Amino acid sequence: MKKSYIYILIVILIIALVIINQKKDSKFFIANGVRYSTSLDGNSIDSFPSKGDYEVEVNCINAKGSWNYKDWTVDVYDIIGKVSCTISFTSKTSSSISNYIKSLARTTQGTGQIVNEKGYRYEGKNPNNYIYFNNELWRIIGVFDSSSHGKTGEYLTKIIRNDSLGGYAWDKSGKNNWATSSLYNLLNTNYYNATDGTSGGNCYHYSTTITSNCDYIETGLQSEYRNMVENVTWYLGGKDSASYTAEAFYTGERDSTSVSNGNMSSIAGYIGLMYVSDYGYSVLSSSCARTIKLGGYGSSTCGGSSWLKKESTEWTVTFDSSIGAFGIFNNSSLDSYIVVSGYATRPVLYLKSNVQVYAGDGSISKPYQIKLAS
Repeated sequence: MKKSYIYILIVILIIALVIINQKKDSKFFIANGVRYSTSLDGNSIDSFPSKGDYEVEVNCINAKGSWNYKDWTVDVYDIIGKVSCTISFTSKTSSSISNYIKSLARTTQGTGQIVNEKGYRYEGKNPNNYIYFNNELWRIIGVFDSSSHGKTGEYLTKIIRNDSLGGYAWDKSGKNNWATSSLYNLLNTNYYNATDGTSGGNCYHYSTTITSNCDYIETGLQSEYRNMVENVTWYLGGKDSASYTAEAFYTGERDSTSVSNGNMSSIAGYIGLMYVSDYGYSVLSSSCARTIKLGGYGSSTCGGSSWLKKESTEWTVTFDSSIGAFGIFNNSSLDSYIVVSGYATRPVLYLKSNVQVYAGDGSISKPYQIKLAS
């Protein structure tokens, strides 16, 4: 009986020591009325570590919290009472974003997959391909070799802005030559350099008759992100109608003999738009057979199952062989439109090969965080 009491006392003593040590090791600080408990690689710390390669998890009581990687601070919102937050910093080893995405080939990402199909592409309804770029959300189209961008021996990551800049004319003068178009010039001058393009001669929302604000000082590419963008070759071949498959468009876009009207077959630039083939391959083949022509993508199983499809009619960089350019209609099908029309415009660009990913999982709540290799 005495031995039982002794064992119980020993257990109680051990528990007490553990609790005392936990309290001793537990560190926290209070800022703006919020109690923060922080840890670095599992060890308690009493302040945020200096900005670095960390995955950051924020969990709050009586509020929502998220980590702002750009400003390196915590955002606390939707407060409903006395708030306390636990913030965990985990050291990460950064790696090439192109190599990282390639390593995910054939894996499920969100409600989509990464498929090696004319490039390592995100396909499906809503894959985890969100990336934080230019202080806003973009999405990753995929990783591509030189046949898509002209940089020999390099795999580059192609991304698209999540939201449209607005409705712009593809070309104010009605010519379907991307190399001389007003939209190419707007994107590669004022938008790329984060300047005011309203009076620059390139800001047109319909032909030359409708103009409005194209001031990109705040929304254009900021200098820290501009340095991540590669100057690449945009191939400008096309087709004569939407009655072709994704593969036929992919081949035609890179075929200099498919260019007509005296148009250039390629142009160097930092900013473009998605290709028609990008849209065609953005839906899984298990949902939409690759034999289906893109003019017939207006169904829930094809365009309706593509993460690239947005709510409004949107331009692509691909021209048709007459006088128009291809756009994705709001019913998800592909069609050709006169280039003076003002349709949704989402910039597309390629990241340099030395851009690295160091945090995030590609979900909308935890987009990939990137940096240039030092």
